[in-house]
Amino acid sequence: MENKVSINNNSVEFSGITRDYMEAISELIWNGFDAGATKIDLVFDTNEIDFIPSIEIIDNGSGINLNNLNQTFGAFLDSLKRSTDHRSSYVRGKKGKGRFSFIAFAQTAIWNTTFFDENTQAFTTYDITINASNKDFYADEHQQKGVKNASGTRLKLVNLFGVTAYNFTNDAFINHLKSEFGWFLLLNSKHDFQLCINGERIIYEDLLADHEIFERKIVDASTSRFMFTITFVRWNEKIGDKFYYYFLNSDKKEVFKQLTSFNNNAINFYHSVYIESDYFNLFNFNDTEETGNLFGSNPQSPIFKQLIKALQKIVVNKQKEFVKNNAADELIQKLLLSGSMPKFGSNDNDLNQKELFIELVKAIYCIQPRMFKGLNDAQEKLTLNLIFSQMRDADSLLDLLENVLKPNEEESQQLHRLMYATHLISD
Repeated sequence: MENKVSINNNSVEFSGITRDYMEAISELIWNGFDAGATKIDLVFDTNEIDFIPSIEIIDNGSGINLNNLNQTFGAFLDSLKRSTDHRSSYVRGKKGKGRFSFIAFAQTAIWNTTFFDENTQAFTTYDITINASNKDFYADEHQQKGVKNASGTRLKLVNLFGVTAYNFTNDAFINHLKSEFGWFLLLNSKHDFQLCINGERIIYEDLLADHEIFERKIVDASTSRFMFTITFVRWNEKIGDKFYYYFLNSDKKEVFKQLTSFNNNAINFYHSVYIESDYFNLFNFNDTEETGNLFGSNPQSPIFKQLIKALQKIVVNKQKEFVKNNAADELIQKLLLSGSMPKFGSNDNDLNQKELFIELVKAIYCIQPRMFKGLNDAQEKLTLNLIFSQMRDADSLLDLLENVLKPNEEESQQLHRLMYATHLISD
């Protein structure tokens, strides 16, 4: 049966749908994960000249409910997802545009889908077809009941243009999928979520420089308590322009995101933090008023404020760990190569002094990474030699560093230990 979309063909054409095949594939994959899929496979055949006549996106999700078809395929820009998602970088197919992304590289899309019909208590399988040349109509046909015993969707894109097999196997495409879905696969790794190409699982772990899971229980004055699962990720490369806390409900759907306070730290500390809790099931991020409801789910609630403090502490510690184990060593190598370091002799006392000076520079860098960023060679050399010239006056240098760096108690104790060590060195 042919059905009319609630908007015309030209409106679909100019509605902001991507023309990039990588983004288009991502939109269609997200549709599968949105439908509860745990495994999605991109499947295609190629010949000796790299030609592919079609590509399939196969998922084991809940399928497309025929009873709601007019509210999904028939309601462009008014998808069912719109009512369940307010501001989310997770549900990508919102407003019904995701399914039309195939027009970036294909003329026709055919969804062969199976869903469990609550009315008949049986699985129903049928096809939906949309042609790029006539996008304001879709056809649903070939309804069959009981032919399959599991839900899922097999989307076949045919009459491809502008793409070859290479487009779906090259490093740029694989890296795009890793960046787009790596975090989601990581959060769902205990449930063995998979994204595959021709049955081969995409390995995203090489993007992860560091990741750790924390459990935090937060209790407010009214004795309400909530558990939060916090996944910290440091990426090997920058995967976005900004770094965020992502707040996810119990279904792992993003309901809110907020910039971390480490977006201007001037070091390559590429990080994301994902926070999962049923606390966010009814979270109202638009509510900015301090209310009398102490356990209310909004950004002004005591629970949320305590959570932010806990998150900041985790990220601060992770940044220090990163600077100490990675960035600080890179800084020292850079300073040695540039010739900005003070000159040291070769006897044991000089070498010991050099080692202590390097440890002091590392400590300063860990506390305030920006102190050594953006300096030219002359400025670096002046800064380092001024620090070195004051090393024998430990008290004055310590006062100066504490006034400039504003260290916490632990950092202050570390500086004291270093100052004491340098003060013991004799001429």
